[in-house]
Amino acid sequence: MEKQSALTNSPLTSRVLVVCSKAPGPDGAPGDRCWLLAEALASAHDVILALPRVTQLFHEDFAVVYYNARNVGLVAHDSDVVVCDSEALESHARLVEAGKPVAVDVAGIDAMTDALAAADFYICQSGEERGRWLQYLKDAGRVNPHTLDGDSDLRNLIDIVRPGSEIQPLLDYCAVPRFARDRGTRYSSAVIPAAPVKPGGIAHYWRRMRHLFRNGGWRAVWSRGGAVIKRRISGRRKNS
Repeated sequence: MEKQSALTNSPLTSRVLVVCSKAPGPDGAPGDRCWLLAEALASAHDVILALPRVTQLFHEDFAVVYYNARNVGLVAHDSDVVVCDSEALESHARLVEAGKPVAVDVAGIDAMTDALAAADFYICQSGEERGRWLQYLKDAGRVNPHTLDGDSDLRNLIDIVRPGSEIQPLLDYCAVPRFARDRGTRYSSAVIPAAPVKPGGIAHYWRRMRHLFRNGGWRAVWSRGGAVIKRRISGRRKNS
């Protein structure tokens, strides 16, 4: 049965991977917010919550799995969108390399890093925190003509999300995942590399080309378009 919730403005159901850097623990721990985000997203989407260690945790509305540095990229590749906390994104570059839109939770985080600057969408927990992160994003070059085009208040770049009371921005983002408008422009090497001149250099050349394809803006349309087509075909088969 395809999920449809009154909470989301789109009938599309996405495969959402929520990656936590810590398993749920004492109140206020990062894992608890991840759990609450997964719970809220599961009302409208197919959610997998990935934890860094094996636990006995279970939820009837979403799957709980274990991940490590080697398999997290594979799980992300099979999803439509990745939602993670800041520490998970900083620790696992494969979340970005999987070629899917990445939303990062920066609630309680007071510094921008190169890893965090690679995300497509940011969520925080208050207006004050959003104002602070808008400055961080501006300093990192993420506030630019591409991200400002048609979005002067930058709600498509960063918005406020509070599990249990204000989840709409993340629900809508996951319904129609999108790469940030400046994604392709953030990679200074997004120009075709020069052909190798040294013997044996073809392997390195191929790795660079593959990196550009996976991380540049070239793949955005194909990634999302393919996911939508798959879901529509799957829905027709179930109804036939």
